[in-house]
Amino acid sequence: MNPPAPTSSNVSQLRPQDQDQDQGTGAGKAIDWLAERHRKGWQRAFSELLDLWLSDDVAGDDPQLDEESMTVVSINAGEWLLARGQIHARGGLREINAYLLGPDGPYLTPGQKAWIALLRARPLRLYRVTEVQPGVGMSLLDEFDDQAMPQMVQERSGSQSARPGMLMGARIMPVGDGDAAHLVLSGALYPFARLREAPLLTRLQDKLKAAAALKLHAENLRDLLELEIASAWMAQWFEPAPLPQIVDASTGEPMLLVTDHYRVLDAAALATALATHADVTGDAAQGWHRNSVAADGLQRSLAAINPGREPDRIEVFYRTQRLADEGRVWFDALAGAAVRHLTREISDPAGAMQRASGAGSANPQAPAAAGSAAAADMPPEVMAQAMEQFIRRHYANWCDEPVPLLRDLTPRQCVTTPAGLERVKGLLREYEDHERQQSTDQGRPVVSYQFLWDALGITR
Repeated sequence: MNPPAPTSSNVSQLRPQDQDQDQGTGAGKAIDWLAERHRKGWQRAFSELLDLWLSDDVAGDDPQLDEESMTVVSINAGEWLLARGQIHARGGLREINAYLLGPDGPYLTPGQKAWIALLRARPLRLYRVTEVQPGVGMSLLDEFDDQAMPQMVQERSGSQSARPGMLMGARIMPVGDGDAAHLVLSGALYPFARLREAPLLTRLQDKLKAAAALKLHAENLRDLLELEIASAWMAQWFEPAPLPQIVDASTGEPMLLVTDHYRVLDAAALATALATHADVTGDAAQGWHRNSVAADGLQRSLAAINPGREPDRIEVFYRTQRLADEGRVWFDALAGAAVRHLTREISDPAGAMQRASGAGSANPQAPAAAGSAAAADMPPEVMAQAMEQFIRRHYANWCDEPVPLLRDLTPRQCVTTPAGLERVKGLLREYEDHERQQSTDQGRPVVSYQFLWDALGITR
């Protein structure tokens, strides 16, 4: 890959739209000066940076990008070089940021110099989008700081495409003074598809543990994490997307949505049988739940027994194959002649997610059964009713079950701290955003997730 080095024309987005004009032009002016005064050195620095970002396997295949993708890469690479890069100039290797601000650099106004210096000072970090106000800004939460408070950044263009739950690398820049003080994004963004998140987060967590053991200097750790973020972001263009790996939080087993359908032959006898078990709660109108208390003291659902679509039917829902196989033995013995098994329905959420998302960006925490071909034949109101039943069943014990995106804490545990509360709110907004998109695609009414907000006792 030998594209031309960035210039202000192909990295115009580096001028923040919400930034003071004087400061906002600093990056473009600095890039133009480097491209004109040190053309070969600037091209070399850019090429070496792309080689650094690309893995050996990808770099060896001489990967190519289309013009639009190359523009995005140029934006991020140009800003990276201003903040962290080096260039061969005036007979030696120089830190670009210091060179620009030194006596041999270009003429820059005080505001432009302040912006260039701020690029060096502010780290590239991973943030989770927890709220979006399109055309205005978004709320970001540091992915690796459990005590971090959400930061609202002004971002007109980026907020148009951002979605709650999105993970992205960014530099948050404080600008203005007094009442005019606010936060903006530097211009370069590193968004990640959902299926790319798990490998990246695992790798960064391993780096953090290793750095803590080695007592790595703070600046070295910063540089290491920034490089991992950029490299993982770059790899999305060239490496095949990983298959989704969805496991049940309570068992660690592969998630498989299994529903056994029964005809009820004696409703009174079934209700009496279920009432005799202390681990079963509920009633015929709302359905029953079979729960167990795990070793960590958390209550988890083993089975959900729900009213069927017809008056004489019930559906028994399980989250994994093992729970379904063991659960059917238990339920058939319990219910006896009160019911007759009709059929078993199995849905693989990983496959459904891939079909629904295409690009691998579907929400892995959201139910994935509503995209079935059979749904296309349902009236919109019936489809919405079926989806609502499925969602409520899927999330029946969500408040008290560990959630991977919440560091394997339960939502009820998380809402006890300000940062945890924001993470939970962000996750609920993500579920709701995914449901809005899905309902639009399917031409049906939106299903509300308000029951989860209410169950946790939190407000929007």
